[in-house]
Amino acid sequence: MRSLETFVLIMSFVGCISQSADANLSVADTSRINKSLDTLKIVYLGSSVPYGTGATKDFGYTSMLTRLLKQRAADGKGKDWVPVNKSIGGDNTERVMGRWQRDLVSQKAKYIVIALSLGNEGIHEFGKPKFDQFKNNMAKLITMARDSGYVPIVTNCYARNDFNEADYYYVKQLNLWINGLNVPSVNLLGAIDDGTGKWAPHYWFNEGHPNDAGHAEMSYAIVPSLFDALANGKAQPKFIDASYLTWDKNHRALLYFKPDNALHAFTINITFKTDARGQVLQLNDSSGNSGNVTVNRKGFLEYISAQKQRIQGITKIDDGKWHKITLTHYYARGETILYCDHTKQGDASEKLLIKTLYIGDKKGSGLLAKNLLFYRSGMNLTEVKALSDNNILKSSLELYAPLDGQHTLLKDELSNLAQSTNEVKWLK
Repeated sequence: MRSLETFVLIMSFVGCISQSADANLSVADTSRINKSLDTLKIVYLGSSVPYGTGATKDFGYTSMLTRLLKQRAADGKGKDWVPVNKSIGGDNTERVMGRWQRDLVSQKAKYIVIALSLGNEGIHEFGKPKFDQFKNNMAKLITMARDSGYVPIVTNCYARNDFNEADYYYVKQLNLWINGLNVPSVNLLGAIDDGTGKWAPHYWFNEGHPNDAGHAEMSYAIVPSLFDALANGKAQPKFIDASYLTWDKNHRALLYFKPDNALHAFTINITFKTDARGQVLQLNDSSGNSGNVTVNRKGFLEYISAQKQRIQGITKIDDGKWHKITLTHYYARGETILYCDHTKQGDASEKLLIKTLYIGDKKGSGLLAKNLLFYRSGMNLTEVKALSDNNILKSSLELYAPLDGQHTLLKDELSNLAQSTNEVKWLK
């Protein structure tokens, strides 16, 4: 990349960081009360991908979400939501503003999913001005929604096959900005990214749209109980760094977490420290096999998957200091990556279908752990670095358990601060 282009990208990054605080203030987590709105109605307001383009009979990821919500209601797991799709191909932030009154206000829905992309905004053709336009207009759209009593949800920007390195950079920075907003969001890129900002192989219909399989991956990134949590008044999570839980000879019980509904891509992040060998995480997949992340005899992280893939870590961590483990899995492209803090430890080629997660060491090795996060999407290095700096990224977050011993709701249940109704419990 030429030096001038490099300079532009660096300045863009600085601008993204410096403007994030102002953006957060402009979209504070408050909504005016509007009693005329239907409290069970959702409007999808976006472009061609949320409309369903690329999927058979346009049954895309928003239609798949609608089907899931109806099934949850039939099973007694969620409310009887009524989604309406008002997405139009080619739309960007300016066009959505132009049809706000016609297609949103007239619906009288309490919840609005704003689902737009940098591709339609013109990032590939015009670069940073369109990056800034998207940010400024999205902040306005969120403020407009809250001023009218709506509850906005924002989907992150996603892949396109014509994206280059600069486009991918802007997509990642914009998604990091959305992650930090005080608004629920969905990490669509992490469901379908091939690692360069393009669609994963065999998951696209054309350069701008996913196929049936691609739409399915994007639907899995949405927290199934998000709308129920919002209806219950659950607030955005805030970072807590208080105490921790200890696994020793007097406490050997494991924590247990089961993701809600089908799951493909995922990310697990946990803060821990130890001066001995032992297990940190155990993951069970659909085959009934289990994998784990451990500290081995030499003091390095080691990952052995349910499919017997192995990642041998390179960072020595049995030093009695706090470290962050991030295990991220991109199902569509078939890759699992292990990080310690923000240093990549290695990767493995595999496709996992994780059913349950266990936290802790039943052998009582002296593990200390806190701040467990579980996401329904993969994460790139930009996001992993943000996690290592104690940022609570919110897009597709299904579980945030501080594990500090001070947020216990029930005897066998620890609190989940993420905007979901899922639970993490002690294994009896």
